[in-house]
Amino acid sequence: MSTLLVVTEVTLGQTEIENINIVAPQEEGDDVRVVVPAALPKHLWLEFLDQLALLDFKEAVHVVSHAEKGPATLESDARAILEDSLAVLSDAGFTARGRVALGDPVAAMREEVETGAQQVLIITEPHPVEDTLNIHWSNQAERTLGVPVLHLYWGTGHVDD
Repeated sequence: MSTLLVVTEVTLGQTEIENINIVAPQEEGDDVRVVVPAALPKHLWLEFLDQLALLDFKEAVHVVSHAEKGPATLESDARAILEDSLAVLSDAGFTARGRVALGDPVAAMREEVETGAQQVLIITEPHPVEDTLNIHWSNQAERTLGVPVLHLYWGTGHVDD
């Protein structure tokens, strides 16, 4: 019996199910835990630079022209992502449970590793500036959790090196 921890900022889709099957093929008794971070501190200038690096000028303008969502909205969004992701996993035949993590996502991952998760799959949208500079929370997880950690970009099989 093994446990895979999936940490995601976005609702899982078919590509993520395929990636999960590659990373940790499901066997009887295996468990998937899902953690969705909420209320992550975002640095607007980094998010702006990320959107510019992705050549998404419309979203870059949106980042600087709209105020950040409040923590209650972010938590509500995270709960919706969790519920939808658990449904996708269940439809694909996985035994899954999960939770929303308020605050530091690496601390939440550490708790899951301490209670039995043997490997971690982090799924995020691209954060080119943070990923290049190795300052995204996923980079800290890779360095500190003590179990195999793989960071993939949502909707792709692209691995953040």
